[in-house]
Amino acid sequence: MHWFVLVILFLGFLINFADKSVVGLAPELLMGDLGLNYAQWGVIGSSFFWIFPVAAVFVGALTDKISPKKMIAFMLLAWTLLQFSGYIIGGFASFLLYRIFLGLAEGGYAPASLRLLFAYFPPAMRARVTTIFTAGSTVGAYAVAPLIVLLLQMVGWRHTFAILGLFSFVLLVVWVTVVPKKSPELAELAVKSDFVPKKKVTWSELYPVLLSRTSIFTLFVAFGFFCLSSWMQIWMPLYFLKVLQVSEMGMAYATLTVGGTSLIVSLSMATISDRIFKNTKSIRAGRVKVTGIGMFLAGLLIGSLYFTQSVAWAIIGITLAYGFSYLIVSTSHIIMCNQLPERTSTISGTIVAFQNVAAALCSLATGFIIQSTGSDNVAQGFQYSFLMISSIMVVVAILFMIFVHPDRKEEKSKSVDMEEAVSST
Repeated sequence: MHWFVLVILFLGFLINFADKSVVGLAPELLMGDLGLNYAQWGVIGSSFFWIFPVAAVFVGALTDKISPKKMIAFMLLAWTLLQFSGYIIGGFASFLLYRIFLGLAEGGYAPASLRLLFAYFPPAMRARVTTIFTAGSTVGAYAVAPLIVLLLQMVGWRHTFAILGLFSFVLLVVWVTVVPKKSPELAELAVKSDFVPKKKVTWSELYPVLLSRTSIFTLFVAFGFFCLSSWMQIWMPLYFLKVLQVSEMGMAYATLTVGGTSLIVSLSMATISDRIFKNTKSIRAGRVKVTGIGMFLAGLLIGSLYFTQSVAWAIIGITLAYGFSYLIVSTSHIIMCNQLPERTSTISGTIVAFQNVAAALCSLATGFIIQSTGSDNVAQGFQYSFLMISSIMVVVAILFMIFVHPDRKEEKSKSVDMEEAVSST
């Protein structure tokens, strides 16, 4: 059943990202139909993330108390209804509201899903499992791009929204009828209960974890990755169309190539991380160092796009940058949730919230950078955006590798647990 649950959650994440990425694949169509300029398009791109972080934290905290299955079912239903609301979008204001409410409905999906996955799979498999799960975002955002572009050309963007809504509804029916109501207990909590009686975790215990050096610099690295990720979702199609001068289907196939190939790279990085962790039992060696090196290389690759407008190198550079840096999507949850397993969904929600704040800020910043260079010099605006993203990724990667030492926290926690067990005995 655990692999089946992983497959269903993967498909849910695929739909999650296809829902929001369809906008990025139809920039000229939507901008022309709704009368939007580049600055407005940047606002539309970032608006999805305005409420998304709040939803991620709220649903994450709620999932630690309520069944993850129920929360996921509710979200799938909300996606279905929102996609059909595309028929009533008529301008900038209604489109803005649609994007805001979609962010609200999708914000808690990752925290709720990761709570289930961490319960079904042991720690030594979690980088690969989490990468497989989150790969649904890559497939939904990039690999299905040709299919979505074909639908957009055949039936228009409103009907395309509705078709995606139908997929959400089908997945909802499968989820409700097949997946068990009760999930296994987290392995960390099962081990801890052998030494120390279970207790309710208070917010006063959660705050030090979220404000620890490990959490802060892990969140900074997640910020760096999502600057790149949001640029790819909102601006990469326009970059291929306007700067590299490829056709719409050429853009779709370039997006497919980036998504498919980067998925292979990211799974390879996750496998390396899991193997090093399995051999060393060290979170720093298996998670922090591998993630930090990947992020640093990704920053350099994105920076290289400032110096060329080659279609081939754009595809190669973006593919490798995304694949190398994608590991933080998995390891951020592993590193931070390891500090307080009892609040896995709450911590995951905080991570997702922070990531999407980054996505909103970077998407908005890119829009104003491109607008400021003028409509006749769009290429220079995109070059400046590469410098911005590259600088952020390189800096946060260096800080992450210097300051994050999660194993020290774990060793201290084990010592305290043993002392409590001895004293209670």
